[in-house]
Amino acid sequence: MALPLYYNWRNLTRRKTSSLLTFLVVMVVVLVLAILLSFGAGIRESLANSGIEGNIVVLKPGASAESTSIISNEEAARVMQTPHLARNTDGEAMVSFELCVQTTIPRKNADRNLANVAIRGVDDIGFDVHSHVNIVEGRRFRQAAQEIIVGKAASERYENLELGHEITLGVLGNRAFRVVGIFEDNGGAMESEIWGPRTMISGVYERRFLSSVLLRIDTPENFASAKSYIDGPTVELSAKTEFDYYAEVSKTTRDIVSLTSILIGIMLVGAVFAVANTMYAAVDGRKREIAMLRTIGFSRGSIILAFLIESSLICGVACLCGLALSLTVQGGKQDFMSDTTYTVLAYDLRITPAILMIALAASLTVGIAGALAPAIKASRTKIIEALRKA
Repeated sequence: MALPLYYNWRNLTRRKTSSLLTFLVVMVVVLVLAILLSFGAGIRESLANSGIEGNIVVLKPGASAESTSIISNEEAARVMQTPHLARNTDGEAMVSFELCVQTTIPRKNADRNLANVAIRGVDDIGFDVHSHVNIVEGRRFRQAAQEIIVGKAASERYENLELGHEITLGVLGNRAFRVVGIFEDNGGAMESEIWGPRTMISGVYERRFLSSVLLRIDTPENFASAKSYIDGPTVELSAKTEFDYYAEVSKTTRDIVSLTSILIGIMLVGAVFAVANTMYAAVDGRKREIAMLRTIGFSRGSIILAFLIESSLICGVACLCGLALSLTVQGGKQDFMSDTTYTVLAYDLRITPAILMIALAASLTVGIAGALAPAIKASRTKIIEALRKA
């Protein structure tokens, strides 16, 4: 026979101070956990939308990203002979020679702190290979013109990147480029970039080489053959799928989440002790009541279940409040500096259903783990002794 839920709730409201402190501890832990996981989920979502099946990124061997890769024009020309290249509607091989540099631009915030934003120089064929990129405002830049297009995320977060505005680029920062278009990339990483004509970007930054070559093969099944040619003695460069490239870019995120998860684990242990302290205090203050319950026929299992339910009620309600607060950051715009590309990646914080379930499971685990020992102690209360002391 189980005790009614009203009994459990009444006992929680009678111990307002200890219940409130436990509630606050669990709520804060859930809030921090949800925000941490939303950080990782936002970046993973952004990078998951980066890349196209069949696209291959070619870098210099040993380079961790385009920003640290130097490919000569002669090496890039040999990439054009890669087997199984796809072709566009005009019959051109879908091979994009690209140059990646960086510039610092103030953020649109009160501090106006600087962000290291990627600039990608591409030719017209680049729009065919990057087929996810779509102009949503304005138009494409013209080759040989001092014009740029800007990713939607970059336009929203950094100054002077709105349509029609100008920014100065180049080694000396004295060449004005006009923003003529805003583009989207399905929410992917390239929405954090600035794009311009490759020859113009190469000239103003005095870069007479390429950073990467992006190519598309006719079918993904031919990747091994294409990689063998590019990695082999004929070209001697390094090829990886575009998906694999962005997975490596996200390595920093995984490391940060792993390290902060340790902190969350410590906080969860602290929450367990907070719950246990509350439940032990409840047991000590209710020995006579527990003895009376045992006398009128409630079993030890019923007593244990009652304390577990009380603890779960505290943690469950605290979890719901913590999650409600965490939803206020949903869609919050953030960016982080990748130590792989050395440029910022914009993303939105995302509270996913999986995060909600993880937080709820963690809070209930804390409640049960913290209440189990006190509940067992309560069930072992000596009935006669407790009634005599009362």
